[in-house]
Amino acid sequence: MKRSYRKPIFYTLVSLAAFYLIIQLFSNPGGLFTNLLLIIGGATVFYLIFRYFIQGRLGGKTDARYSKAVKQSKKRYAATSNAKPNVSPITSRDRASTKPAVPKRKAPSHLTVIDGKKGKKKNRAFF
Repeated sequence: MKRSYRKPIFYTLVSLAAFYLIIQLFSNPGGLFTNLLLIIGGATVFYLIFRYFIQGRLGGKTDARYSKAVKQSKKRYAATSNAKPNVSPITSRDRASTKPAVPKRKAPSHLTVIDGKKGKKKNRAFF
């Protein structure tokens, strides 16, 4: 069986890092906290740069279209759900005389098509 060499290296690095943190905590706690704040600040800046500049170019338009469609569907659905339905009381005599009504299936009107490829033709070679 092949032994994994990654686990001992990982455990060695983690133990050395923990040992260094303990030494720094007792010898220079101010410097330790300064270094930790710098690392956290750098990671935050890197995350914000990635989030707003790089990720926006990759898929920003799709997300905007999707959120616009979600807003429209919520608006349409909220407008129909606010109206109170007219319900008439049904007596036991009415139930016995009428047949149970089968509800018709209705297509949901709150769905929106975001993007389609209707105009594109398939690029195939015919043999």
